[in-house]
Amino acid sequence: MSDNPYGKRTLLERITGRIIGRRREIKAILAALMAGRNILLEGPPGTTKSTILRIIAEESGVPFYIVEGSADLTPQKLVGIFNPSKVIHEGFKPENFEPGPLVKAMQEGGILYIEEFNRMPEETANVLIRATEEREIAIPRYGTVKAKPSFRVICAMNPYDDVGTTRLSRALMDRFCRLRLDYQSREEEIEIVKAKTGIEDSYLVELAVDIARRTREHPALKMGASVRGAIDMVLIAHGMRALKGSELTLDELLDAAILAMSSKIWVEDPEVQPEEVIRQVFFEVIRGREEDLIREKKERARRDLSSMDGDDPRDPDGLMGEVRHLVKHASIAPRAVSLRLNLRPDLLLTALKLDIGRGSLEGLELFARTYDFLERGLRELAKKYALRIILRIASHAVGKARRGPLCAEAFNWDSDDIDIDRTIEKMLEGYHYNLDSEGLMVYKRERRRRCYALIIDRSISMSGYKIILAALTGATLAYATRDLDDYCVLAFNTEVTFLKRLREHMDAETIVNRILGLEAYGYTDIASALKEAYMELRKGVSECVAVLITDGEWTAGDNPLKVAPLYEQLNVIAVPSKWRGFARAIAIRGHGRYALVTSLRDVPRIVRTIIEGR
Repeated sequence: MSDNPYGKRTLLERITGRIIGRRREIKAILAALMAGRNILLEGPPGTTKSTILRIIAEESGVPFYIVEGSADLTPQKLVGIFNPSKVIHEGFKPENFEPGPLVKAMQEGGILYIEEFNRMPEETANVLIRATEEREIAIPRYGTVKAKPSFRVICAMNPYDDVGTTRLSRALMDRFCRLRLDYQSREEEIEIVKAKTGIEDSYLVELAVDIARRTREHPALKMGASVRGAIDMVLIAHGMRALKGSELTLDELLDAAILAMSSKIWVEDPEVQPEEVIRQVFFEVIRGREEDLIREKKERARRDLSSMDGDDPRDPDGLMGEVRHLVKHASIAPRAVSLRLNLRPDLLLTALKLDIGRGSLEGLELFARTYDFLERGLRELAKKYALRIILRIASHAVGKARRGPLCAEAFNWDSDDIDIDRTIEKMLEGYHYNLDSEGLMVYKRERRRRCYALIIDRSISMSGYKIILAALTGATLAYATRDLDDYCVLAFNTEVTFLKRLREHMDAETIVNRILGLEAYGYTDIASALKEAYMELRKGVSECVAVLITDGEWTAGDNPLKVAPLYEQLNVIAVPSKWRGFARAIAIRGHGRYALVTSLRDVPRIVRTIIEGR
């Protein structure tokens, strides 16, 4: 094998000859591999990431190892372990080491492909830093493994996943070249379905592809069906037709679509059934390809608007420039900006969609600042997009903060994984060879004992922007404390309402939905809310930490400065107002931090600082 098998002249043509489309992406991947770089592929399921890499490995003649990233992937599983049985009888000899996929790929000069890269624990991901940068790794009692020149690491992750993912460190990201793979064109997906199924029925294939592609635009879905949904529908419908012996009715085609695609879509609203979404999309596509007509009308409307405004809304950079301009004006004149958005709702909705794809906050910031003055229909539709942005930003922002560090301890049934090396050392030191639960050393994640309360001011002065601020804070707190601490969420004016009780199980999406559903009205009784939250936290056995979101305008009830000292830590997140000095005084009396928020971008960092105790 040559030192650089990825630089062969005929390699690109051989690979593209086996894959439909993707020539541009394949050329980019090969160029990075040829240059000795490691690659991070980002894209939804069903975008041929694994297929491309398998074929590249086959045509290059290099070994190919696949690893599934998850919270259970420890450094030992990635690097390898000494065989416990052989070590007990023969000691730590190099031949007793059983290499993991990383070491195998390094020794053989192959490709290590890690799927779901952002689901790996931090300590496992850190193993890759030296392997990708210095092309070597040091293994205790075994020595240093140096990689062959053709060794590469390629990772992939799904940008739509929020739950269970972690934010990748900049040190690790700096060692990868990033390439995004989106869905292929309609024509390419039609070719893929025909190639995978061997069925040339153009009507059936195009119908299945159009349904799958339509689900990716449905507002009730976080993620639509991949091309696998279209492949399954065609195969199922073809099987039904063979059993029936005649052409299928619309109801039978609908059954095939539901059976094939209902498991491949990700519904945003838990009250919406996947079958209903597929049924709706199916009949939209069937009814004379209405999607094409709607797209044509939207495009004509965009052209008309751009001719009036001098901007092209199809250009994301131009649109986001306009959004940033509106955000600045919305902080001064929100009513005037909202009038423009009410006349041109596509501007706000497109900005929110771009936020979801880019992980930015310009669209959400614009929505928050004009929230109170938007037409009700536009506001409710924008809330759905805001929910997805908030969950994505909060999940990525807290990243690894919600996990405690690994430490070694004696076995118990709440352990994460077995520490093979320390178990063997303990056995050899004690000269006993009966492996039982008492002799095992395991990894355990340290967990801090804290209870949190998120206290949201919902009085009349806290409408609009402050509700979005509270939703982002609630989502960040929910992700940061999951599996570590418990928390409650309550909203108040002169009355106190619990959105989540202590020890009550509730996912981040439900919490954010409840916060976004709050209506701001009434006077502000901060003291009563602090008392209620404190009584709720005392049900736990942990340190009591509260996060109060308010503008500091106290208009009812007792003086909150008398109640604040009850807390071990009462943190205040405030918005600009003439009462901000009083909000700071509450934080000082509550032994906590005070943070003035002028942009939603500040929120995840502030909450993470509170959680980590920095």
